[in-house]
Amino acid sequence: MSRIEPINAHVTILDSLRAFAALSVCTFHFVCTTTGFINTKWILSLFSIGQYGVQTFFVISGFVIPWSMYNAGFKIKNFFSFFLKRLSRLEPPYLFSLTIAIVILFLRNTYYSQIPGSINLSGMQIFLHFGYLIPFFENYKWLNVVYWTLAVEFQYYFFMALLFLPLIKSKLMMRYCIYLMIFGLSFFSDREFLLYWLPIFFLGVLLFLKMTNLISSKEYFVVTLFTLCFSFYKYPPLLVVFSILPVLFVLFYKNLKIYILDGIGKFSYSLYLVHTIIGATFINVLSHYADTILLKIVVILFGFLISILSSWITYRIVEKPSKRLSASIKYK
Repeated sequence: MSRIEPINAHVTILDSLRAFAALSVCTFHFVCTTTGFINTKWILSLFSIGQYGVQTFFVISGFVIPWSMYNAGFKIKNFFSFFLKRLSRLEPPYLFSLTIAIVILFLRNTYYSQIPGSINLSGMQIFLHFGYLIPFFENYKWLNVVYWTLAVEFQYYFFMALLFLPLIKSKLMMRYCIYLMIFGLSFFSDREFLLYWLPIFFLGVLLFLKMTNLISSKEYFVVTLFTLCFSFYKYPPLLVVFSILPVLFVLFYKNLKIYILDGIGKFSYSLYLVHTIIGATFINVLSHYADTILLKIVVILFGFLISILSSWITYRIVEKPSKRLSASIKYK
């Protein structure tokens, strides 16, 4: 199908979906990852589902990145401008959260040095966080458990910058070759790298192609159905369910605004970054004093409260200026 003019439209539901994804991941970390805090198996099993909010983010990125590139008129000469926009948008909040993580881990290692699994704060350990290089080196860990997903997202930006023009300009048979390549590449990596997650991102890419009329409805539904079948084969079923949610909402409720979620969605990136550093640390400290179900619920609720408050402050002082900086960078 022929390329149409850019569609300068804000997809309203995306902020609510981002909030849902971030809060899901928060719930998983607050309930399931503090050792000895919650021990009831069915509760741990139920709330562990929240970890799949990560894949909701992957599908949203799969859609949003090419959508924004398309509307901005991306060309190959804009390669470096594209990365400059992404880095100016995402790096300041990431580096801010990294600084907080270093301070907290330094204090923990100084005053609670006997805690099992403590991360060594060596210069190399910190250095490898610049450029998201931790997965490429053995014996080094992320200072914040959610950072591995930022590394995957960063790899996706490279992938999309290279694939975007062939994808929107190619004929049907060439597109199907690209589709098959995406499925094939997913077998050549583990979960720390983009290739493993390509089919999940691809659900968002297909949605972009459909929403811009670059592919027919028939092609979209056939390839999406195959992608879902492939995903159910490769990933846990509940992970795929969380991946389907943004697709369904963008297709059928793209102008829906869920007010509480929409508000949180504005600073969901900051919430995603700081909740394990501040909220989970708060819960971990108080977990030693919460010995009843009621107290544990109160501790978790306060963990949410302090996470939302700290992430809103992070948004105001760091993320919002970085968004303005990114928006000021234009493609030539």
